[in-house]
Amino acid sequence: MDSTLYLPDILQLPSGLKVEAHLTQPQHNSIKGTRKLAVCSHPWSRLGGSMHDPVLVALDEPLSRLGYHVLRFNSRGVGGSSGWASWTAFQEGKDLEELVQHVAEMLGGVQDVALIGYSNGCLSTSLHPVLASPIRTSHVLISYPLDVRGWLTLFNGRQFQSRLEELVWRPDSRMLLVFGDRDEFTGVASYEKWSATLQELASPDATTSDASHLKVVRVDGGSHFWGGRALRSLLAAIEGFLR
Repeated sequence: MDSTLYLPDILQLPSGLKVEAHLTQPQHNSIKGTRKLAVCSHPWSRLGGSMHDPVLVALDEPLSRLGYHVLRFNSRGVGGSSGWASWTAFQEGKDLEELVQHVAEMLGGVQDVALIGYSNGCLSTSLHPVLASPIRTSHVLISYPLDVRGWLTLFNGRQFQSRLEELVWRPDSRMLLVFGDRDEFTGVASYEKWSATLQELASPDATTSDASHLKVVRVDGGSHFWGGRALRSLLAAIEGFLR
């Protein structure tokens, strides 16, 4: 079956929201008969975040090499997407769920969904639930904005932490947390304490049967914006996790 899916530049979701998006096709050497979808959420739009962010663009090649259809999109109110950005990221979380379902149905037969959030995009990504079996769901959170989360969510940080803990606790979840030790918005001590707490919450049964249930990667020299050797380390960590 041909896995090629061509999308218009503007997708209209069932709710009426219009979403500007870009889809990269899987490379020709991807495994035949599989359907894999990666959906990438960008940094905070109020600071210029968009689907054209260099870190997300850099993910196109390694993810397509793994056989993923790679979808980058502009969240509500950004570029050609309709609506207005919220102050809490809750609405963006609902938008993401609708977008994933819509594109997965268009593609058909999806067996693997990777939800990738970068910076503020981690917030909406972490709200997305694990999809029903037999779909394998993976969450990849890059530079989670931990120390500024309350400010970015209108002081709803506790709700986001609770949702994240619920997700990590599930034995059928798969999550990768990647952060740099030179992040400008979250100190490395905060990241390490936070990630250790999440690792304690991970289901013992899941970590015994699947070492990749929750993986934490600290990249030495990595800033919030990534680049150079740190960016290569980031891409390698993501590719290794999703392989």
